Amino acid sequence: MKISNRHALYWHSFFLAVTTSFTEVNTVMPALILEAGGGERAVGALTAIMIGLPLVAQLVFAGFLHERPRKKPYLLLGINVRVLALAVAAVSIAAIGTDRSIIPVVFFTMAVFALSGAFAGVSYAEMMGKVVDQAHRGRFFVNRQVASGAGLFISAAATRLFLGATAFPQGYILLFAMAAGFLLVATGGFWVLREPVGPIVTEAKSGEGVRPSGILSALRQVPGILRADANMRALIAAVNLGALGFTAIPLITALAHRSYELQPATVGWFVLLQVAGMLAANVLWSRLIKRGGFRVVLRAELLLLASLFPLSLLAANLVPLGVYAVLYVVAGAAISAHKLGVDAILVQISPDNRRSLYAGIFGAANLGTALMPLATGFLTRGLGFVPVFATAALFSLVALVPASRIWCGEWYKVS
Repeated sequence: MKISNRHALYWHSFFLAVTTSFTEVNTVMPALILEAGGGERAVGALTAIMIGLPLVAQLVFAGFLHERPRKKPYLLLGINVRVLALAVAAVSIAAIGTDRSIIPVVFFTMAVFALSGAFAGVSYAEMMGKVVDQAHRGRFFVNRQVASGAGLFISAAATRLFLGATAFPQGYILLFAMAAGFLLVATGGFWVLREPVGPIVTEAKSGEGVRPSGILSALRQVPGILRADANMRALIAAVNLGALGFTAIPLITALAHRSYELQPATVGWFVLLQVAGMLAANVLWSRLIKRGGFRVVLRAELLLLASLFPLSLLAANLVPLGVYAVLYVVAGAAISAHKLGVDAILVQISPDNRRSLYAGIFGAANLGTALMPLATGFLTRGLGFVPVFATAALFSLVALVPASRIWCGEWYKVS
């Protein structure tokens, strides 16, 4: 039986989501660093590695990839390196034990994991545009979120079980090992995917008859693309302004660690509640998309972030841990909106023959997302949670202005 390209992408989304929950950047990874003896600065540095580093590298990778007509081989290469990084993390932590040396090992393996993910992600953005026609993209992105949500829910339940039933760091060793295994299974979707071969996009030869290298060619095109594309400028502005809020989500776990006595099983519950928020929000997002497109989902994310941080400060001082944990439902809804809205908008506003280049430019232009985790970690350590969280909420509200200016047409509607 021939498997359609869209179903192959759903397969990948489901098993990638399983992996994501085992290495969740907002709950599992901060808890690992804190339990190993690190502080808020270490949490911020790891968040910068896992979220910011791929964005910085994307333009370089796009310069290498955008002129190549086939992206599938590079996509598989990037994913398989990610599998290797997760396996090395599991083996290394098992060898070290409970020593504080776990922290640099996690930093190194997650850097490799993040960079290889960026390499694969540039190709993935173009593959989505190639294999999912414009008329079906709305439904595809919603269905992809559903597949991801199912994978996240299953793995979140497993995360709670493993962290609650094992001593440190055995639970994390299991999570890394299982993440490597499920990510390897996820590659099956791309092995069966049939990639349409697009035209090679090159610049005209220079006066000496020598064409510039791919990376230099990509860099030379950036100013012109940004000047000509108002949608791209608005998306970059909205995401950068909202970056403080989005990248500060892991600090909610740090605040809980400081305000309450956290057990490993509690972190598992955080993951489960966050996934529940993502699943519940997907139902709402599918309805909003039909009415106003993905721009409305991006605006919803910013409103959720603006409310999340004041609520977390109030809850940490007034309510028991069980009530505080409900904030992870709000965080899950915001994360779901970010993944759905930003990914879909980027695919839709980028031309078919330059999508990987647009993905690289978008990543490189998101300096806020790349640098903000480091800043929030140091600022929280020096100033405390209140000013950082208040600023994150304010920036999220300001980001609503450029987010409202994004316009991409009626094809946003679910078909």
